[in-house]
Amino acid sequence: MIFDADTHMSPYRNFDKSIDVVQWAELIDRAGVDKALCWLLPQGVEDVSESNRYLYENSKNYKKMLPFGWANIREGLDKAIYDTRRCIEEFGFSGVKLNGAQNAYNIDSPEAMKVAEQIAKLNGIIAFHIGVDEPEFTNPKRAANVAKAFPEMTILMVHMGGAGTPDCSDLVIEVAKENPNMVLIGSAIDARKVGNAIKALGPKRIMFGSDIPFADLGGCISSYRQMLSAFDEETKEDVFWRNAASIFKF
Repeated sequence: MIFDADTHMSPYRNFDKSIDVVQWAELIDRAGVDKALCWLLPQGVEDVSESNRYLYENSKNYKKMLPFGWANIREGLDKAIYDTRRCIEEFGFSGVKLNGAQNAYNIDSPEAMKVAEQIAKLNGIIAFHIGVDEPEFTNPKRAANVAKAFPEMTILMVHMGGAGTPDCSDLVIEVAKENPNMVLIGSAIDARKVGNAIKALGPKRIMFGSDIPFADLGGCISSYRQMLSAFDEETKEDVFWRNAASIFKF
């Protein structure tokens, strides 16, 4: 079984890599993925509400999709909290993503912490873009501030310090050692760095992710299989699907 913990789709055609739900499903099916976490494609999106609803409506018909919400504090704190509550309470999403890189803010800013507080109160999961494309906004130490403030809430560390080179995966691993509520999603980063994380943190805190449509899904799976050939079968299953099943209850 394969669970992809980082995929995107969009109701819009305002970006050269935009894919809709039909194209998303074709990519997922062609690669043999059984289930995938999916959030909006943020490029050019001024109001995340429509994209969140698009995910919700399409998840009814595409059973491989596990939709995940998005809140943008640049749209105003009240609206970000509204989108957060709507995603979890009305749509039944398991959590909400905050992307300080695309939306240009520090992920531990006072406003972001208010949104994190709402997610925690609703027993949701929070996901952060953690990449070197915007190293100040998304610094792993900022995510650690959130993790320490809400130790019972699962923190998804998307890209685990990749999304550019040189990556900061070593720092992410060090921060994750101090914060057991962090789970790393190894997308947009060399699979060998994911192997380092498995060795340092154990296999229970790492999930496979592709970052489609920004990456080739089949190529990502092949890279992971090559990297995981050095580990036992249980580790492979943990990374490819069992950790996700435990977190998202499927």
